[in-house]
Amino acid sequence: MGALNSVGLWTIIGLLGVAVPIIIHLLYRKHRRQTDWAAMELLRKALVTRSGQVKIEDLLILLLRCLALALLALALMRITLDSKSVIGEERIGMVVAIDASYSMNHGLNSRFADAVEKAREIFEGTAKEGDPVSIVLMSSRPEILLRSARYDPIQVKTILDELDGAGPNSLNLETNIELLDELVAELKTPGKEVFLITDSQEMDWAELPPAAQDSLENLQENANVFVIPAVNAGEDNLAIESLNYTFGSLRKSGEARFTALVRNTGRSDEKTAKVEFYVDDTLIERKQVGSLAAGESRPLEFTAQFEKAGNVSLRAELTNDDLADDNVRHAVARIRPGIQVLLLEGDIENAVGNRSGGYYAKVALSPRDSDDEEGVVVNEIDPADFALEERLKDYDVVVMNNVLTVSSSTATKLKRFVSEGGGLIVFAGDRVEASTYNQSLGAAGEGILPAELGEVSSSETEEGWTMEAAKSDHLLAQLTARYPEKLLDAIRITKQIEATPIENGEVLITSQSGNPVLLSRSTGSGTVLLFTTSASKRWNNLPREPLYAILLQQAVTMLTSDPDRLQLTVGSDASLPLTERAAGDFVDLLSPGTEEPEKIRVIQNGDQLAAPVSLTKHGIYEIKAEEDKPGVAIAANVNASESNVRVVESAALTNTLDPTGVKVLSREGSMSQAIEKERRGSELSHRLLLAALIVFILQSILARRFTNRINREDTKDLSATLQMSQVAAARRS
Repeated sequence: MGALNSVGLWTIIGLLGVAVPIIIHLLYRKHRRQTDWAAMELLRKALVTRSGQVKIEDLLILLLRCLALALLALALMRITLDSKSVIGEERIGMVVAIDASYSMNHGLNSRFADAVEKAREIFEGTAKEGDPVSIVLMSSRPEILLRSARYDPIQVKTILDELDGAGPNSLNLETNIELLDELVAELKTPGKEVFLITDSQEMDWAELPPAAQDSLENLQENANVFVIPAVNAGEDNLAIESLNYTFGSLRKSGEARFTALVRNTGRSDEKTAKVEFYVDDTLIERKQVGSLAAGESRPLEFTAQFEKAGNVSLRAELTNDDLADDNVRHAVARIRPGIQVLLLEGDIENAVGNRSGGYYAKVALSPRDSDDEEGVVVNEIDPADFALEERLKDYDVVVMNNVLTVSSSTATKLKRFVSEGGGLIVFAGDRVEASTYNQSLGAAGEGILPAELGEVSSSETEEGWTMEAAKSDHLLAQLTARYPEKLLDAIRITKQIEATPIENGEVLITSQSGNPVLLSRSTGSGTVLLFTTSASKRWNNLPREPLYAILLQQAVTMLTSDPDRLQLTVGSDASLPLTERAAGDFVDLLSPGTEEPEKIRVIQNGDQLAAPVSLTKHGIYEIKAEEDKPGVAIAANVNASESNVRVVESAALTNTLDPTGVKVLSREGSMSQAIEKERRGSELSHRLLLAALIVFILQSILARRFTNRINREDTKDLSATLQMSQVAAARRS
């Protein structure tokens, strides 16, 4: 037994209500005046004559009036019974949640369509008109279609009929359960039920994370929770898991290689699929995927040539299968007309046999046969002249080689440059003062270095340390990992500055000593790369190896146009960084599938200007350039993990959910009967109101009857007549 409204409040109000007629009765008896004169004495004697009968009748009327008020208070308290009861009225509030993640679109007759039909059956078979209901589409961006509304069959049918398919989002189980708990709390009914209609994917339901299990247990405490698996026609699926830039030049007249990773996320082998590669909607290449066993993946490489500068859209697309949402992957390549590099040369000596790090960097970045207009142009200056560089935005990358110290003003300038999309490469050396770097560029200063610098560490042997790639998906780490083992083993490092990575710093290459050689950190729209060894041959033999030029060229390419950084996930909100605009300006945003741009207001996002964008579809989102104001483009893709269409069978799902108390309604049998069998919860308020009304009418009838009888009595005693008149008046009050 429980109550839907405050027990304490309505108990107090009820007691006060019951006390009112009692207080009136007591006050009526208390406020008497005794007057010793003959007529009043005569009246007193008459009172004594009828006092016994009058008291019984008055007490009966008083009792009925108090009972009516008590029943009214109990009715307003909304007393509920947890079990089925003949005396109670069954009232059930429902929350029907349909899984709307894109895996529900699997199949010719999709899982989502079956889920909608199951929701329809729940409403038509078990809901009562007038009871509160809510309808939710569960995903990473849950959508409430109906919130605590009185059940109207026509309204609910209209809502369900308008559901064509699931969206492109993934499923965040914990977030959705929290929302369901909130909706359950809004239901003011004795019985509360939650229905989760889902395809019960393995990735979500096979082993519930502790957070999801706790959330379900909390939800079950507040409502009767049912999980209803949707019918699935099969579990076969191929998905393009990623489309990444692999190698090459992202400049005008350049050529680059991209890799599409295809994975079999179903249960059966796949043999006939093809992948098509598009550049700006032009088909460039088509490849066979080949045989793929369940769970197996295969990378397919495509080459693209870029004839003009600007943002180029890339797309890899699978031939159709049972789930279309994960058959396409988008990317954006920012093609530059050329790359401008500013080199701060800190090495003092640069002579034959003892070349500076800046010399080797320039040779690696600007080979003699390169085109100055479409290649990398390096402008070398003394670090002391950096403050005079007013047009830092004319450069794409800044390289600091063995620079002695970094002033606070220089650090501020560099941070702004990186935050707005520039790239910074820092090389260590014998002149670098680690403490000043930590204070100006490290955590104590502008906070853009990926590590805290320490002492110089030297190898105990003349041979030095070898180096190896760290376990990372970063482009430079992958390049090092694919480098021939014999050639990599020939690279030796004799000295390096010890570095402790910070929380946001990523180690890409390490030395045999265990100390990082190359680290990366994203800051705003740009990236900082830190080499803990020198750019010259003084601390290593790296400049004479091909890997040196490969790393520097790819680093500069990545810092100026990293297609992987321009890929975001559908269902998230993004802030597109902008330059040459002001907060409050409006820019034109072109979204996937639209022909007319949408006006977006520019906001201040920390140190950056940005345009807030909600990624609701997969495809390319682009803000067009305006005169001298550069544009920006990003690619939005579905969450690849959602493409795993393998499901948990009902028996296994029941075992998983047993500890939470959540019930699984199997795919077979009558769902309505199973729900009715488990249904609990009835309310007494209507019956209590009816009882209060009956008692009130009864006391009115009795009071009138007793009064009329007094009036009909024929007595010649004047005192008795006066007494009975007073009694009648009191009963009417």
